[in-house]
Amino acid sequence: MEALIKALPAVLRASGNAPEVAEAAAIAAWKHCAGEGLKDRTVALALRDRTLEVAVADMIWQKQLHAMRGQLIYKINTLLGQPVVGAIEFIIDPEKLCR
Repeated sequence: MEALIKALPAVLRASGNAPEVAEAAAIAAWKHCAGEGLKDRTVALALRDRTLEVAVADMIWQKQLHAMRGQLIYKINTLLGQPVVGAIEFIIDPEKLCR
């Protein structure tokens, strides 16, 4: 899995930053950057206009993660090697976490 994560910048460049590839890369980067602590409490849903939409369980998680969004955006973009994500929107949708 680590090799795949490290390959994301090259995959993005090779695709010419195709929107579908950028979305898949951003979602994979979220999973990696969020780590074990958030893996059961969040799920990245989509990348729209450079905004990563992430489902969270409730308002408490939404507020906590909103406060950390700058750090998370930095981590994701550093991992991807370019500014793919400009913002993160935390959407309260506990049903999406059951996937």
